[in-house]
Amino acid sequence: MDVCACDIQCQIALREINLFEVYPGIVMGPYQAAFKTKQLVEMGVTHVLNVTCREYTKRPKYFKYLDVAIYDTHSEDAKKNFRITNRFIEEARKSTSHHGDCKVLVHSVQGKSRAATFILAYLIGREKMKLKDGLALLRQFVPEVEPNETFMQQLAEYDLEILSNKF
Repeated sequence: MDVCACDIQCQIALREINLFEVYPGIVMGPYQAAFKTKQLVEMGVTHVLNVTCREYTKRPKYFKYLDVAIYDTHSEDAKKNFRITNRFIEEARKSTSHHGDCKVLVHSVQGKSRAATFILAYLIGREKMKLKDGLALLRQFVPEVEPNETFMQQLAEYDLEILSNKF
């Protein structure tokens, strides 16, 4: 098994990874999901959005990557990255491969705050889904989804901006 050089706990966690297709073409998971090459390929994942500050061995033969180095802290500005991450997710969802439609894995360390934040930004910005509806959707798959307070505030502002542009 090809894993990072972490301790045994990381290797145990790698065996217990749950990946969820939370919206057509969008798969959400924790950091260790990026090491599940075979499973990701079988799921049709062709793009990986890494919203952690962690570096790891990439598999460019299988995936196109976008790294957004962001910490899960109250001083971070996630919103400044919404345009580029939305574009990357959209690119993946509109792509096709010889296996069919392509998917994007969006992962953070635990897959609960940052990954959810950027998926919610996509759902708001590109799918015109209200924040509360997007949050309810993600929680159907991962009940522990909880963007930090600052990210929730930024998402709420983004939601209002998008809503005001609809009219």
